[in-house]
Amino acid sequence: MKLKNNTDLQNINIENQITELKKKLILLKIKKSTKQKIQTHYIKLTKYKISQLLTLKELNKQ
Repeated sequence: MKLKNNTDLQNINIENQITELKKKLILLKIKKSTKQKIQTHYIKLTKYKISQLLTLKELNKQ
C-alpha cells in the first residue's frame, strides 16, 4: 500500500501513538493488579503482540 497523501501518513502516526499508549496502559494495569510487582510473562506477551501488529502494518504498507 502506498501513501496517497499526508493524511495517510498522519493516520499511521496516530495509530502508532495509540499502540504505545495501549502498551503503557496494559503495563499500568499489571502493576496495579500485582501491587507494583510486574509479571514478566505478561510484559513479554504484550510486547510480542504489539510487535506482531506493527509487522502486519508494515506488510500492509507494501
